[in-house]
Amino acid sequence: MKKTVSICLAFVMALSVAIAVAPELTSEAAPADLVSQNGQLQVVNGQLRNSSGQPFQLAGISSHGLQWFGEFVNEDSMRWLRDDWGMNVFRAAMYTAEDGYITNPSVKEKVKEAVEAAIALDMYIVIDWHILEDNNPNQYKEQAKDFFREMSALYGQYPNVIYEIANEPNGGVTWNNDIKPYAQEVIPVIRANDPDGIVIVGTGTWSQDVHHAADNPLSFSDVMYATHFYAGTHGQFLRDRIDYALNKGVGVFVSEWGTSAASGDGGVYLNESQQWIDFMNSRNVSWINWSLADKNESSAALMPGASPTGGWNQAQLSTSGQFVREQILNTLNGGSQGPVIPPAPSGLSTNAGDSHVSLIWSGADGADGYHVKRSTWPGGYTTIAANVSGISYTDHNALNGTTYYYVVSAVNSSGEGPNSTQVSATPQAGNNNGGTSGDLVVQYQAGDTSATDNQMKPQLNIHNNGNSPVNLADLSIRYYFTNDSGKAINSFCDWAQIGCSNITVNFVQVAGNQYYAEISFASGAGSISAGADSGQMQLRFHYSDWSNFNESNDYSYNGGQTSFADWDQVTLYENGTQVWGNQP
Repeated sequence: MKKTVSICLAFVMALSVAIAVAPELTSEAAPADLVSQNGQLQVVNGQLRNSSGQPFQLAGISSHGLQWFGEFVNEDSMRWLRDDWGMNVFRAAMYTAEDGYITNPSVKEKVKEAVEAAIALDMYIVIDWHILEDNNPNQYKEQAKDFFREMSALYGQYPNVIYEIANEPNGGVTWNNDIKPYAQEVIPVIRANDPDGIVIVGTGTWSQDVHHAADNPLSFSDVMYATHFYAGTHGQFLRDRIDYALNKGVGVFVSEWGTSAASGDGGVYLNESQQWIDFMNSRNVSWINWSLADKNESSAALMPGASPTGGWNQAQLSTSGQFVREQILNTLNGGSQGPVIPPAPSGLSTNAGDSHVSLIWSGADGADGYHVKRSTWPGGYTTIAANVSGISYTDHNALNGTTYYYVVSAVNSSGEGPNSTQVSATPQAGNNNGGTSGDLVVQYQAGDTSATDNQMKPQLNIHNNGNSPVNLADLSIRYYFTNDSGKAINSFCDWAQIGCSNITVNFVQVAGNQYYAEISFASGAGSISAGADSGQMQLRFHYSDWSNFNESNDYSYNGGQTSFADWDQVTLYENGTQVWGNQP
């Protein structure tokens, strides 16, 4: 069945089902990647295609919860997103729990407003049944059937509409036992009114278990399977799952992703986000970013107080919003303004030695390099090193007994970002930074600030303060924790500058429930030059059954350390000899 958007058909369908009058369409000019040019989408051999059978990609943004940030969902804001951002799809996220539809059914009126605006604007629209705290979609299955029965009756004649029937199943909910049986009941309700509308089905573990769906797919046509990621949390393991599913011939739709960590905050992780964008675009995977809101969190696209009706300039977009806008333009319309100017580097620290000062900082997302600046008073800085490629620098032109003030800024092809927070240091004669044991330093930041969720996410970096390179294969790190439940633990490397394939993690029991994770390196990891660092290593550990940890009593954990800094509660070994840190 090929749908049209003719007013006559809308009128006939409205009479035949005796429902509310369908929205009036406008005649606004549409770019070539919108509905009037591509019609009813279809899934062919796992690939999204337009009505002519040509490969097609959607790229856009999702609302935040309509019950909280619904004022940003209106025809004016969506027109701006279409015309200024170039996007061709919008997602209306209707939470079911958390003061959403189940207790406040009127929120569906905002969904209708979004759908009717999308139809008027010639855009595609995802109607999202946004389960989250109600982790099993079967909890409100009958309500879901009623909702999608109404939505498909109202809008099933329009090729604009896509149905997402289970946002993020979680909490031990599995594809075979819970999600697939749910979908087998809900999809026929939609198909009764909309025989060929695209349906997106969530997968287990917050829509990360797309490989399970690929092993046992639904028998319906025009179905795709959701994968959700947050760039600061999810890395290569999830991309591998997507490739696995695509190779199985099932359709994958990234209906939610963020530039932040999975909490919606932290970061923003622009380098990791770019890696994901490149991956999705190279495989023609459609994607929708989270979220259109002015919430004070990293993943929000708008700065607090931004207009709810569009018209946003660069200053009214968050770092994430600037990046996402640019990526939509690049993906669908050939790009516009170049990369976003990077933010200020964080975590700048110094180590004063004899006639030198060593500096290290946390990388700024989107940076191509860094300018290091110095002064002998707080202000009036002079650049002493331009376009430094790493996240460390040693000032060898420092005089003993003189106090120096330093800042660092990040640069890329769009320009130079703001200065970091100022730090100071005073080199002294005879200061050797602690001798051999001070040449190698481990830095740490917490990738997850919750001590009681189901993952540990230590992020590590090794800095070489010495005068000669060090082979990573000669080094190993020990990260100390308690295994309170005694269960088996799995490890993942989400991202590492030296490559995750060069990192091995083994768990060692010390005594009772006291363990450490030993992180070692293959020869392919290379070496750390004098004054340089290994780059970030983003690790993730979880119990095999995904039950929760209690990191509050873990020796090496510090949930308050959210930028890289020296951390002596991990230990570093060189050829078996401890060279950094304190054992518990």
